[in-house]
Amino acid sequence: MRIALFTNTYPPSLNGVANCTHFYRLGLSELGHEVHVFAPAPEDDDPFADDPYVHRYPSARVPGEVDYRVALPSPFAREIPRTLGRLRFDLVHCQHPAWVGRWGQDWARRNDLPVVATAHTQYELFAGRLPLPRAWVESLIIRHVTGFFNACDIITTPVGWMRQKLVDSGVHTPIELVRNPVDLRGLLEPRRDETRRSLGLEDGETVIGYLGRVSPEKQLGMVIDAVERLSEKRPGVRLLVVGDGGAMDDVRRAARSRLGDRAILAGSVPHNKVAHYHAAMDVFATASRSETQPLAYTEAMYVGTPVVALATPGAADMIHDGDNGLLVLPERGAEGLAEAICRVIEDRQLAERLREGGRRFAESCHYPSVARRLEEVYELAIERHGTPV
Repeated sequence: MRIALFTNTYPPSLNGVANCTHFYRLGLSELGHEVHVFAPAPEDDDPFADDPYVHRYPSARVPGEVDYRVALPSPFAREIPRTLGRLRFDLVHCQHPAWVGRWGQDWARRNDLPVVATAHTQYELFAGRLPLPRAWVESLIIRHVTGFFNACDIITTPVGWMRQKLVDSGVHTPIELVRNPVDLRGLLEPRRDETRRSLGLEDGETVIGYLGRVSPEKQLGMVIDAVERLSEKRPGVRLLVVGDGGAMDDVRRAARSRLGDRAILAGSVPHNKVAHYHAAMDVFATASRSETQPLAYTEAMYVGTPVVALATPGAADMIHDGDNGLLVLPERGAEGLAEAICRVIEDRQLAERLREGGRRFAESCHYPSVARRLEEVYELAIERHGTPV
């Protein structure tokens, strides 16, 4: 098959959707498919500048975001329509219900091609970023997202709760579960001791970490609160935040004022070093409420770092409490996070059980397995597209 992936974000951008799209491409290409990516251009050097299968829209930086670019439409991207007209695609796979994803869907419909779309997150959670009444914006987003997905042939999502949410909102397009892919090869032999030394950590210190985008919906303030509670009883506890984003200034102020030099803000790191930073942590802690199946959780599990998360739908669909991680009721907040982290630190048998369960789960997400599943979904989409309604 010749497949077109339309996405609002792609490496070198450091976020889950960018990585997920890249691993889709990698796995499908290894299966013999020709995969083309259509994505915004990065601000700086493009590692795919000479790649004939990655096509870039001119882009502009999103205000308030460190590593997110918005693609400029066709009048600014004349090469993209020429490329699309030159190649004969079998299927379009959109990673977003807006912007580049919507452009991909519109182009596919004009050319009578099957469309697969992936639901990566709860899009209405971003309504608060606009200076308009939140309830009105949420309603508008839900209507738009529902209409977008109902114009597709197949929808994929990594977790069951998102499938149910889409159905409840009025989506009638078939929805298939496809796990988010991760490249486990890049997580082999993590250098824990070397990384901890480079961060200035001393022997015996306990590191509670977070790795990912630093944005408001990640609720890192709650993680900072939990670490502060822990440090009152365990003076050797440190916080490590790896990543960057629009909420970084707020996180920096909160961490410095509440934890002082017990907080280490490492900034963004290349993906090939992610495993080392995960391994430097003793517990991966997150209070995020916007995830479906986040790659950072899977990566942490694979390198053997126990995960503690709020029991929001996305986390609860991938974490089996007490087996491959611990879940905390959202209403327990920072206190609940602190208690769960403390359990992992103090109970070695529990920590080892979580490591074993986490690795089992992560292995099921290795990108070749996900690509084979995605191949099945594409065949269903082509069949459905050719069937009269």
